[in-house]
Amino acid sequence: MKNTCVALAVLAGAALVGQANADLIAYWDFNNSQAGTSGSLGVLLPAGFNAQQGSGTLSTNIAVNTNNVTPNGQLGTFAGSTVNLLAPSGSGGALVVQNGASGLNNGKYIQFSISTLGFGSDLVLTYASQRTGTGFTDQAISFSTDGVNFTSLTTVNGLPSSFGLQTVNFGLADVYNKSNLIVRFTFSGASTSSSSGNNRIDNVQFNATLIPTPGALALIGLGGLVAARRRRA
Repeated sequence: MKNTCVALAVLAGAALVGQANADLIAYWDFNNSQAGTSGSLGVLLPAGFNAQQGSGTLSTNIAVNTNNVTPNGQLGTFAGSTVNLLAPSGSGGALVVQNGASGLNNGKYIQFSISTLGFGSDLVLTYASQRTGTGFTDQAISFSTDGVNFTSLTTVNGLPSSFGLQTVNFGLADVYNKSNLIVRFTFSGASTSSSSGNNRIDNVQFNATLIPTPGALALIGLGGLVAARRRRA
């Protein structure tokens, strides 16, 4: 009987640890891309707008480049990074947002739509990013559950000139157990005299902690009872 109680306690502890670990919601690596010709802006192919792991979609109000020889938009791709990479992805491509003529894209955005159904805490956004000397200085992060009303969360600035890891914690914000959570990056601070200045973004991850299932909660409770009985013995 004693061995059975110990086994139940260990199993309950394992269930609790498993529920406490962050789980991947969605990941974009932007490797579904077509490199630009002679250094021109590349093209993010249609499949690249969908998450490569997990589930989610990317959308934007910036003109999307569809021509890798003579660019016709300011959202495209350049070479990517291994910072924040998830296997089996390689460095591949990175998402690029250019300033546009006269700082056209100041105030414009990209946004990621994900579901946090079943997730109850610890939502964290991580990604690799860099800027050119004339590129956007600020990436304002906000979120919405209806696509209309957005709540400001933080502003990422001080971006490096080579890829560095950026981390955004959502903490206790009202972003959990939502069928459609939209996380928006709004760009600002770009030079109005350099149309090709840019930010690059790569290896975007959303991770959070799952809500414990009823079975796991019951097992955790049983583990507590077992521990209490052992203390009284």
